[in-house]
Amino acid sequence: MIGTVRATSRNVKRWQNGDMCLRWTPAGMLEAEQQFRRIIGYGDLAKLAVAVERDLIAHHNDFHTPTKEDTRITVTV
Repeated sequence: MIGTVRATSRNVKRWQNGDMCLRWTPAGMLEAEQQFRRIIGYGDLAKLAVAVERDLIAHHNDFHTPTKEDTRITVTV
């Protein structure tokens, strides 16, 4: 991805200000996105994150006595 962004920004002949960098960097990232491969099982990543958080909370409760701060731990989706 970095190489594609560099190649895209190389097309700029005269940098005027930081706004140009903010425009060309995302343009290069969009160009690089076309070369990305989809990860097998990407749809289940949210389920994995929830399972890992639940496991961490379960192990956290096994080793520590609950405090007021521990009650604020929430599982996000």
